[in-house]
Amino acid sequence: MLLTLIQFNVFRALVQNTFVSGFGFNWLEGEAISHFNTTSRFWTCPPALQPTKLQCIVEHHPWIDILPFPELRDNILLQGEDYDDSPLCWDLVELCHVPSGRNGLIVWGEAWDPAGWEVTEKFAQKWSWLLRGCEGLLRSTNKWRRERGEEEIYFDVRPVEELE
Repeated sequence: MLLTLIQFNVFRALVQNTFVSGFGFNWLEGEAISHFNTTSRFWTCPPALQPTKLQCIVEHHPWIDILPFPELRDNILLQGEDYDDSPLCWDLVELCHVPSGRNGLIVWGEAWDPAGWEVTEKFAQKWSWLLRGCEGLLRSTNKWRRERGEEEIYFDVRPVEELE
């Protein structure tokens, strides 16, 4: 039951980020378009949820907007419009689709605060391209792991631009 609770907690965090960002629940609809692409409204979100330039330019589904990691959001958008994000969504919040459990993210603190999030080892291995440039997520992950007496994990946090 703990594994289900962990994924439910991620979903709960995304719902909470929906509220603090002032969005409606259209991010759950399949064909929804991000508000950042459809209005020039000034957004009063917490800093980690403020849109990046890429989010304002590239049309995308709003579920991306509620992840509190700007680099991660941009990494998804850089995949282009043909990218199938279903496997990523399943690893993040699909309660019935994850047989092994801890292969997503864990939320320990406030949903909008990147310091309260942790990446699991399996997620870091499977989605290494997604974590490029996410130094804050690596720091917070290892903080939580140290608190539990676990070894730190490492993933390449060099920004995508530095790899070219």
